[in-house]
Amino acid sequence: MIDWETERARLGLFAGVLPRALGSSLAARRGNPETGIPPAGCGPRQVGETAIDELFIAVNSVIRDIPPLESVEGMVARCADVADEFVRLGPAGSHRDPGAPHLLSRDRKIFGTTAFDHIDFSVDATLPASVASLDPYADGISSVRVMTKRKTGARWLIWVHGAAQGRPDDLYAFRAAHLHKKLGYDVAFPVLPAHGARRVTKVAYPGFDPLVNTIITIRAVAEIRSLITWIESHDPAEVSIAGTSLGGPIAALVASMDPRIAAVLAVVPMLDMHATLAHHMSRGGPKGEHLASLMRDDSVRRVASVISPLSVQPIAPPDRRMVVAALNDRVTWVSAAQQLHEHWGGRIHWYPGSHVGHAISTGIRHATDGFLSEPIRPAGPAEEDKRAVF
Repeated sequence: MIDWETERARLGLFAGVLPRALGSSLAARRGNPETGIPPAGCGPRQVGETAIDELFIAVNSVIRDIPPLESVEGMVARCADVADEFVRLGPAGSHRDPGAPHLLSRDRKIFGTTAFDHIDFSVDATLPASVASLDPYADGISSVRVMTKRKTGARWLIWVHGAAQGRPDDLYAFRAAHLHKKLGYDVAFPVLPAHGARRVTKVAYPGFDPLVNTIITIRAVAEIRSLITWIESHDPAEVSIAGTSLGGPIAALVASMDPRIAAVLAVVPMLDMHATLAHHMSRGGPKGEHLASLMRDDSVRRVASVISPLSVQPIAPPDRRMVVAALNDRVTWVSAAQQLHEHWGGRIHWYPGSHVGHAISTGIRHATDGFLSEPIRPAGPAEEDKRAVF
């Protein structure tokens, strides 16, 4: 994301880590009474966490492979060609129920001290006809890590990971053993396309091709909905979904498309991947500013409208929706989490730290455990035979 034509731009992103962290922490200390964002603390921990966020952004700016400007301009022009079709389809027409997965293999594995089942499967995902040929995973194998007692009547939780995750260590990062043994959930950790062992050459997600980003998101939602159908074959008592960062909007979309989801949790969600990319690229000199303007193009917004959590509403009742917002989030911003909360209603947990720092927050663990530990809501007449309707 850096304009490598100037040494100043190259060094400035790293040189500015601490000044930006301190300035951001001071601003977060004030909060924003007009928007309802509460004030955060400004101690050594808050500044340190914010510096980690800023360093994470700087390192990713250096290691990310940036296509030539002409290539990105062509990708955005391709969005303009199909934007009308996506707007016409809308979320309901873009996200179709894929039905049951085709199980390919199931192997018992151990990561550290945690035993799990690694399941590979394929999904009949339906994409808009005009762009189906662009799907880099059309013939791919999907994967999920599962911890289950293999008994009927269990509560299930699907947890969708963030960008650059999807590895076996997700089981530790998302406290799989705690969720399974202490809270009593059977848990499933799907691997998103372009992550973990599903990475393929020259495919980044999120990347600089907005149309491919949208296609992969549609596929990710279809894969998870297919998993829900598989989970239903185990006669679950309830199915909930959670998502972190990039996984937040994916979890939100699944909860809005599929009435079988009883509760949804979004942790430091990346509300709009193209707006997030644009914000960070705009720091990278003239080239970064031009790339940012391309990510903000109206055709990109129109295509990506079918994957926006703000264009849909979870089917679970408001008191079974929860957002976790980091007050000094420098990666996806506290304003994104606040927007999602305002759209959803329901609950919000304010964390006085950063995006990366949320992973070590005892307060967040207590808040999410409390949300997930609440008793199952009795099904009403309209919920007794829930089935996907899209």
